[in-house]
Amino acid sequence: METKEKKLKVLLVADTANFALTDVYYGYQRAFKSINLDFEGFPFHKFREILSEKICYHIAHSTALISSNNFTHIIFIGGLNIPSFIYKNLYTVKTVIVATEDPHTSKPLLDNLDSIDYYFSNEKVIGNNKNLEKTYYCPTAGCPFECGKLPDSKITDRYRSDILFLGAVYPNRVKMLEGLIPLVEKHKLSFKVCGHVMYMPKKSPLWKYIYDARTIPHEETINYYNGAKAVINIHRDPRWNARDNTFKNPYKIPSKAESLNPRAYEVPLCQSFMLLDDSRAEAREIFTEKEVGFFNDGPSLIKAAEYFLVGKGKAKREEMAFRAYKKVSENHTYTHRALFIKDILEKDLIID
Repeated sequence: METKEKKLKVLLVADTANFALTDVYYGYQRAFKSINLDFEGFPFHKFREILSEKICYHIAHSTALISSNNFTHIIFIGGLNIPSFIYKNLYTVKTVIVATEDPHTSKPLLDNLDSIDYYFSNEKVIGNNKNLEKTYYCPTAGCPFECGKLPDSKITDRYRSDILFLGAVYPNRVKMLEGLIPLVEKHKLSFKVCGHVMYMPKKSPLWKYIYDARTIPHEETINYYNGAKAVINIHRDPRWNARDNTFKNPYKIPSKAESLNPRAYEVPLCQSFMLLDDSRAEAREIFTEKEVGFFNDGPSLIKAAEYFLVGKGKAKREEMAFRAYKKVSENHTYTHRALFIKDILEKDLIID
């Protein structure tokens, strides 16, 4: 029987929240354009500003099923809160999840795996699990179109610092960052902590160094990275539950996470020096000590910060940052991930 190849066309759906996953959505948008993958974007987070979540899902569902749109796949970035009717009523349109926050979100998504056609997880233990069908390992990445080195003359004092932490100030991060305060005070370093602070203890000495207490827009994030001598990247504790600020996580996720966050790729793309928490296996699988400074607890963070900011490591920062930039730009961008996803989806487009 003669077969023909159907043309791949994707409806790319952003996550419901206007938060970190929004950057992932825009990263894949730029990547799909760069590889000429036929797609249309669905900025869920923008629709969500004026419509209920339920209505937004119905619009996305209807858009995917309109025959004249010729969609073959619908790709959800994140995908944690997808209602069951989406999975059950897409007919010939294939469902794709690009999960970039596993293991934090893996349990509810894996519960629906029978209804998901392709599940791309940033966690090896899920993506490469031979006992799970339709799962693929796809790490997070950075976007070279959105992240880059800025001319020094373009960076204002607002964004300059010796030490920068940018991200949600979760409990495990508070403890490590507080440990830096004696070093900062001794050497009169500029220490800026930027990100939402709803989990900060009221009496924490870190409040003195909270510089920008909000979710930082991406364009400003790039300015902060470019203006920092050292960017600290501490991964969140996967056992901790942000919903009630306890270690009773309802998703029964593994206590050991392996994956890096997007920040691990975005900082190098700005050619900024990074101090990277290596408690996750991917840290040393992807980077080396010639590219980033490593730490795994409070004392080792203090030691690394001292060495690279006031010790002999000062002279190494620029060269190490450039090596990390080359590593990421040549291997770990959303374009690399998009090509991987495209190749898998196109293999199943043979029809009778």
